Amino acid sequence: MIDSEPFFDHPAFREHKSWLDNIKNELSNQQKKLRHGDQKKWEIAIESLPKIKKRIAKLNQRCISIDGLGLSSAKKDKIIKSLKLLNPWRKGPFSIDGIVIDSEWRSHMKWERIKTIIGPLNNKRILDVGCGNGYYSLRMIGDGADFALGIDPSPLFIKQFEAISHFMEPEAVLLLPLKLENIPDNEEIFDVVFSMGVLYHQRSYLNHLKKLNKLTRPGGELVLETLILPGNLSFENKNKQRYSQMKNVWHLPNINELSEWLNLSGFNNIKIG
Repeated sequence: MIDSEPFFDHPAFREHKSWLDNIKNELSNQQKKLRHGDQKKWEIAIESLPKIKKRIAKLNQRCISIDGLGLSSAKKDKIIKSLKLLNPWRKGPFSIDGIVIDSEWRSHMKWERIKTIIGPLNNKRILDVGCGNGYYSLRMIGDGADFALGIDPSPLFIKQFEAISHFMEPEAVLLLPLKLENIPDNEEIFDVVFSMGVLYHQRSYLNHLKKLNKLTRPGGELVLETLILPGNLSFENKNKQRYSQMKNVWHLPNINELSEWLNLSGFNNIKIG
């Protein structure tokens, strides 16, 4: 299990004690819920990873890499077996001393495009909503962010991040198995809030956007990456329909509708990239 205390000891969080206490309560509540059916398999995967001396990861490149571990063939085989127990790896790629985790999505392509349209991340406090296994959160640190808090309800993705973290020196990144609705919004903490590939999975798009706004500091930035439809087209799922074979897509706006949603949620200076 990843130790969250060093992250919560960050000076920025110490300024928000009540917010932190609420987060810790939410984490405690999550631990009391029913475990996933594959939880034991995932725990075995983590426990089977060989003990090694952690190395500094290269975070500012397409493939997040941890080199210089000096792994023997036997240890590499053991690691590969553990990593396969954590399939599927959606976001990536990662490399552990030459062991490449070839993810299903080419996440670096999205990140390189997004970098061209957002402001500099230097010294910024980041919230990464729907962070998956932490690939983007780590890239944010690689591009100069002060810290990144990632949230995702999938226990598998949290275990994948735990596996990667097993090999690398601690970074100012923490992933928590929480939904956005679990995050207290009584304080504006984050300079940049990312919501990528999340909005169209929300039954209430306005609740999602308003929550993001409450967590963004004055003068901060929301980076919203989502599906839209061309022209005046839009899509609303009323009868458990599928969109592009996805069963949990609820709303797809056109660009004018999306701009209206953002304005209603308190955002302004909207830029389309």
